Amino acid sequence: MKFLRVEWTKKRGVIALGATVLVVSAFILGGYVATGNWNPWGNRHYYQVLNANFQECHTLSGVQACSSEHNVLYNAGALWVQQVTSGEAPFGCSPSTTCGFKYIAMSAGTTAPVATDAVTGATNGDCGKPSADTELTTNGFARAVGTVTDISGGTGAPSTVVKIFTATATQAVAKSCLVNQSTAANANNIQLATATFTSITLQSGDTIQITWTITWSWT
Repeated sequence: MKFLRVEWTKKRGVIALGATVLVVSAFILGGYVATGNWNPWGNRHYYQVLNANFQECHTLSGVQACSSEHNVLYNAGALWVQQVTSGEAPFGCSPSTTCGFKYIAMSAGTTAPVATDAVTGATNGDCGKPSADTELTTNGFARAVGTVTDISGGTGAPSTVVKIFTATATQAVAKSCLVNQSTAANANNIQLATATFTSITLQSGDTIQITWTITWSWT
């Protein structure tokens, strides 16, 4: 009789061990399906990474040249995006057909931006602020809505905002900003990113194409 008890205890132990292995295997397999990682603790958190890249292509007297410059993504602009994706009320205005980072502004100023700059409001939301640089509003360079191509595909796929400015008079440009309002000096203004580049002087009829590329990555 004792022998039978020992055998039954062993069987229950084997069953319990098998059940445990099954649960752990299912957990690991489920983690792999969700994250692509066999370590179920390896991707316990999902991170979204917002990145902005800048390019300008200008045509002076029929000669075209392009450059891709380093840009600064402002903390305040990134916070606006984060609040929108989190369902919070962002600074100034909520996303709409008239509020979103699809407007491109220009400046002749050369002051380098800093991520921690205060870039919201009727004054500091203008391109070139909070430094002494001022946003251009004449000679064909008033801020304008760009052509938006939305993200398509999986992680790392970009969206773009593109605008071609045509000079109506001699004008130097050295800075571009991605902003959320169609007009300068708007109380709801906020800048997402700014890029400075080697100053270019355009004559009437010359053009400059600004391309902002926004990339969302998630892991």
